[in-house]
Amino acid sequence: MTNPSDSLASLSFRSRLLFVLGYPGFAITSALVSSIGIYFYLPPAGAGLETQVSEEVFLGVLTAYGLARLIGGVVDSLADPFVGHFSDRSTSKLGRRRLFMIVGIVPMIVFPGLLFFPPGAPGSFDVFIFLTVVLAVYYIFFTVYVAPWFALIPEIAKTEADRVSFSRLRAMIGGPIVMAYGVIWLAGIDVFKSAGLDATTAVQMVVVLSCVLAFVMCLAPILALDESELDVVPSTMDMKEALGTTLSNRPFMIYLAAQIIFILGMSMTGPAVPYIVRIILGRDEGFAAMLSLAMLPGILIGFAFIHLLVNRVGPRNSVIFSIVVMGISMVPYGLLTPSVPDGPGDLINLIIIVGLTAIKGLAIAGFMILPTVILGQLIDLDEATTGANRAAMYYGVQGLFTKWVYAASAAIMSYLLSAYGRSVEEPLGVLLIGPVAGGLCLFGAAGYLFYPEKEVRERAGVIDEPISAR
Repeated sequence: MTNPSDSLASLSFRSRLLFVLGYPGFAITSALVSSIGIYFYLPPAGAGLETQVSEEVFLGVLTAYGLARLIGGVVDSLADPFVGHFSDRSTSKLGRRRLFMIVGIVPMIVFPGLLFFPPGAPGSFDVFIFLTVVLAVYYIFFTVYVAPWFALIPEIAKTEADRVSFSRLRAMIGGPIVMAYGVIWLAGIDVFKSAGLDATTAVQMVVVLSCVLAFVMCLAPILALDESELDVVPSTMDMKEALGTTLSNRPFMIYLAAQIIFILGMSMTGPAVPYIVRIILGRDEGFAAMLSLAMLPGILIGFAFIHLLVNRVGPRNSVIFSIVVMGISMVPYGLLTPSVPDGPGDLINLIIIVGLTAIKGLAIAGFMILPTVILGQLIDLDEATTGANRAAMYYGVQGLFTKWVYAASAAIMSYLLSAYGRSVEEPLGVLLIGPVAGGLCLFGAAGYLFYPEKEVRERAGVIDEPISAR
């Protein structure tokens, strides 16, 4: 049963701040692999980059890039439950979560950097093998660091109100950094190219600086937290029992199915930005960076009022609202016609794209904060049933089912770009990303309607208390 705890209150603001800095740190490594990775390996026309992998489509839907991402994601997903299980059982003096974070941090930072220095000739089989192996190793160590990091949240913040507040802090600190990074990497490439570097070297410079920044941020939580101060009970289950108990949690599986469909669509939205800007608007990466700023007003409004929405309709309905807003804001991209600056249709394209980007900002607070809160409800339910805190196993099983979804999302996007085009002359692949991503988000929102939040909260003994703006 979840009881009030002073764990969060006893954690100094400095420690909380250092802990949440881990989020933008590992999010930057993810952006290196997803957004910059697809931009580097399958660049839009006019970017000055050479396509690094074969664009041949096989098995109907897979490209070489998509297959590499898929293989890496599947390998990683198989590691997730093991990381979660052994972290839950750990009694290390370094801390059962910190130990894994210490092991994972360096490989998680180094391997995304290596991704942008492929050996062999562009389009060769050597590049494909290199890409696949580097992605698989990165994803494994990403899990080694990230699953224990997330597992600490329900152990630090024991009540639902504290979890919303703590997740809001994570989102309010990490969200702007992640958003700023989405601007900076695009602008950075532009700056280095303007300084005389070729496009490939410009991307590599941005990547190396990003890895340094990510390392500093990911180190902060390791230094900030003393796990001996947390009141937790390690799991004593063996692997088979732990996995079976988790998978038999019906509300968790409903939540997981909805989250999978949502992630499949949402993961395309960020990497699509430079393609939309270059192909639909006829502008460069510098403008793509500025476009991301259009989300800022919506993000600020979302963070300011999300607690009011949760107090009124609850976490489940609030996350449904956020996902619906995201889905609706993506679908209209498919109706646009490519234009050039100051040419026919340019103004209407600008108004539509800037407007839709601003609307997306409203949704970000909800899906950055609330899935963690909902998973916290499910972890409380499990603790009330088993008597142990098995948060890492729940994050591990979530990873088992979602890591391949991130890879599948990349595979779908790379297929659309390769099969239907990513140039002004053949823009259909770029245009299709919006409707496909938006449609999947809306299906994910529908899936959340089946999550029995009231039943879970009652069985877990979740205490009803209003969530403040703090």
